[in-house]
Order: sequence, then C-alpha cells, then structure tokens
Amino acid sequence: MIRIVNGNARGRHPQAIDEMFRLRKRVFHDFLKWDVKTDGEWEIDHYDKANPLYVMSYAPDTGKLRGSLRLLPTLGPNMLDDTFPILLGDNPEIRSASVWESSRFCIEPDISQDRSSNQVTVAAAELMCGVGELGLASGISHIVTVTDVFLERMFRRMGCPGERIADPHRIGSVYAVAVAWEVTRELLETMKQVAAIEGTVLERPMSLETARAA
Repeated sequence: MIRIVNGNARGRHPQAIDEMFRLRKRVFHDFLKWDVKTDGEWEIDHYDKANPLYVMSYAPDTGKLRGSLRLLPTLGPNMLDDTFPILLGDNPEIRSASVWESSRFCIEPDISQDRSSNQVTVAAAELMCGVGELGLASGISHIVTVTDVFLERMFRRMGCPGERIADPHRIGSVYAVAVAWEVTRELLETMKQVAAIEGTVLERPMSLETARAA
C-alpha cells in the first residue's frame, strides 16, 4: 500500500514522518555512506522544506514501512537543477509544470539484503507505480531523478528503464546519472506485471495537486 503525505502536513503524521526520515538515515548515511546531512536519527535536507510529497510503501501483512521517495515539482527547488546540474550535460535546466522530480528513493536495508525473496522488486515497483498513478491522474509528462548506476539497473529489471539525460558522473563514492521516465499507462502496467501487482497501489485515489493541498 502506498500512502502520500505532503511536507506541509508533516505535523499531522508524526509517526509516518519519523519512520521515513529514520529509514533515509539508515539507507543513505549508515548503509550507503553517502555524504548527507543528518539531524539526530533523521536524514533531512533543505528540499524537505519545499513542501514535497512523500510516497511511502507499507507491507500489507505487517504495516511496516518498507520504502519511500520524495516528489518535487521542477518549477521549484529540486536536486537535478539546483544541486547536480552537471548531470544535465549540455541540456538546459528542466523547469516545467509537466515534469516532477523523484529523489531520496530508498528501500529498507533488511529487505534489500534479503536475496532469497522478491521483496525488493515488489517494494520498489510499488513506489514507482504510486508515482505513475499520481502522474497519470495529474496529466504530467515525465518524472526525472538523480540516481546511481546500480539503482538504474534495478529500474531496468523492474520494467521501467527510463532514458539517460546525459552521461554519468562520479559524485562522491558513486557514479550518478540523471534519468527521465515518460509517464504512460503502458509503463505503469508493465511495472505492475513485472512485480505481480494487481489494482491500484494508492491508499486512496488522488492527483499531485490534491495531494499537495491535503
């Protein structure tokens, strides 16, 4: 199940927000050793002040948070244009009402290290399908992201390869790349088929606009 919380409503969902920021710290700071800012047991940065949408995947049997990502409109502050423009290559900044950015994509480390199951694909696909359902309901054209080449390969295995915006660059300890996905019904159905997901993944139907206003 996918639950959506907007940044301005963080105070109404303290447990969900606490679990998400703790997950981000475990993944990006503790496990991946990225150079990210932390605040106690949270990984949080200035983009979290820009009223993002938080997309969170919960296990249906336990209700435990198993993954999350952050969505921001490219008309406002976003990581690709403002922090990693080198990944655009010779392309101009992406500033469009029809393009949103996904960032801070992460899966619970206990799941990601379980090689004997398909939980990584299911949790990751559910997050991406949630973004796809939101995008289709909102009439946007593309989702862009900054990721590393390892996650780029995982996206391909999930049936959503996307298109590189420019060549990868080494940033810190990883090779990072900017990827764009066209938001289509066909892509959404392919991801659901690969992960054996049936029906909607959203807790309740909504668009990006209604989610940000909630």
